[in-house]
Amino acid sequence: MEFSFSREQEDLRRSVRDFLARRSGSQARNRLLTSGYELDRDLWNALAQQLGLQGLAVPDGQGGSGAGFMETAIVLEELGRDGYAGPYLSTVIASWVLEQTGSERLESLADGSRIFTVAIADEGGTWSAPGHATRAHAVSDGHRVSGHKVNVTDLDTADEFIVLARLPEGPAWFAVERDAPGVTVDVRESLDLTRPVGHLVLHDVPATLVVDPLSAERVLAEVNNRAAVALAAEMVGGAAAALEQSVSWSLERTQFGRPIGSFQAIKHMCADALVEIETARVLTNYAAWAIDEGAPDRSVVASMAKQAASDAFALAAGNNIQIHGGIGFTWEHSAHLYFRRAKASSALFGTPKRHRDRIADLLAV
Repeated sequence: MEFSFSREQEDLRRSVRDFLARRSGSQARNRLLTSGYELDRDLWNALAQQLGLQGLAVPDGQGGSGAGFMETAIVLEELGRDGYAGPYLSTVIASWVLEQTGSERLESLADGSRIFTVAIADEGGTWSAPGHATRAHAVSDGHRVSGHKVNVTDLDTADEFIVLARLPEGPAWFAVERDAPGVTVDVRESLDLTRPVGHLVLHDVPATLVVDPLSAERVLAEVNNRAAVALAAEMVGGAAAALEQSVSWSLERTQFGRPIGSFQAIKHMCADALVEIETARVLTNYAAWAIDEGAPDRSVVASMAKQAASDAFALAAGNNIQIHGGIGFTWEHSAHLYFRRAKASSALFGTPKRHRDRIADLLAV
């Protein structure tokens, strides 16, 4: 199989990279290190209104451009490379649920005026097997939802939550407003400084049905596949940035009268990371294509991409700290941001071990 990006896709990549270099980049990382996480609303709005990134995943006619999943993966790789701190991943995952019903919420998602995230796992559950503790029931004016969702990403900036809850006839997806009575947002300390996570507690909260029980489980499976590949793309970008930082420092830092990059041990560390990154990139690109095409092996390759990207990012980010030596361990240096994100993203939507087990199950190994 021969694979290459179209001219339009390459233009998209270049536009996003150039824009982030001007508006985000090292300045945003420095603010994160000194002041902590705070969403840059001006940048968020610019991503939507100048580049149309939030609307890439939204169908044409509902405020979006109707682009494919490959375009979303390209954007996420560039956001990962930049170390962007914002709710883009959470919002596009929510859009995949909302597009099932042509929800009018998609227009506000696409123009950046509202931020969405998904709340899937109950306490003790996972993203693929969420549990049954969150319950919903019908009332005269809609539905009510009660439950406790864990590991909800970007919940501190979200205007609306897309919640998986169980009706008597089966699981369904509901939209819940952040300021609805009975909603409690509990932001927890996150290993990844660029992606806040926490718990969402719902007590008899008014909710709007967006995906009924007939389609909810199919949508959950598709969301897990897409989220795995989306995270893989973001991690490939982050791993590449960590490697670039390593190479730059190894050419600049001298020891015994020569750059440390001339030492064979450093060369091996960078070469090993490069091999892992390129392997993950190929798998991720194929998985994105498979999702666009509805290929029968998309679940397998989604898991392959996620575990490969997790391993590559962990290696590149860990090596980056080692290559920087003492300075790499300091709070003031951005190397730990990549390391933190590598560890946290590895656990989101399934650990590498979970995905390896899933690959074995799907292939009946």
